Amino acid sequence: MKNILLSLLLVTSVVFASAQQELITRLDKMNSFTAIFNQTVISPEGEVISEAEGNLAMQRPNLFNWKTIFPDETLLVSDGRTLWYYNNFIEQVTAMWLDDAASQTPFVLLTRNNPRDWQNYNVRQNEDTFVLSPKNLSNMGKFVVSVRKDGCIIGFSVVAEDGQTSFFTLKNVKDELPSILLFRFTVPEGIELDDQRQ
Repeated sequence: MKNILLSLLLVTSVVFASAQQELITRLDKMNSFTAIFNQTVISPEGEVISEAEGNLAMQRPNLFNWKTIFPDETLLVSDGRTLWYYNNFIEQVTAMWLDDAASQTPFVLLTRNNPRDWQNYNVRQNEDTFVLSPKNLSNMGKFVVSVRKDGCIIGFSVVAEDGQTSFFTLKNVKDELPSILLFRFTVPEGIELDDQRQ
C-alpha cells in the first residue's frame, strides 16, 4: 500500500513538472505581442455580472499595458519594477511593486514567465489549456490559460475561491514589438497616488 501511494505521488509530480515545463516553453516562443481583449465576469450561479473590453500590449520580461476602454476607462501598466493602476473615474493611481503583485494578479505570471513563480503552482495540461492551482493558501482559486504550441495566448480565466470566474478572450493577437512608451507611466497632475511600495 505504501509503495502504491509513493508511486502515485511520484507520477503526479512528474505530470505537474512536465505540464509546467511545456507551459514555460510555449510562453517563451512569443516574447511580445499586442491584442484586443474581451472580459466576462460570471457569478457562481452562472449569471453575467459584468463585461469589459480593451487593448493589451506585452513585452517580456515584466512589461505590459492593459487598457480597459469599455465600460469605464482604466489603465494597468508595468514598467518592469512598479505596477501602476489608474482609475480615471475615481481619479486615483495605485502603485505597488511588481514582485508583490504576482500573487494577486495572475496575468503577471505570463509576462514574467519566471521559473521561480511557477514553483508556487501545480500545473495540469489538457492539450492547449493549462490549469494553475496555488500550492499554498491564496485568495486566488485557479488560473486557467490557453496557449497554442506557437506560444500565442488565446485566452485565460481566473476562478476565485467563491466560484466567481473572470474570462478573458484575446483576439487580433499580433506578434509584434509594442512601443516602449506604452510601458511608462507618469501620475497625471491632480490625481491622488496610493503608493503601496513599502
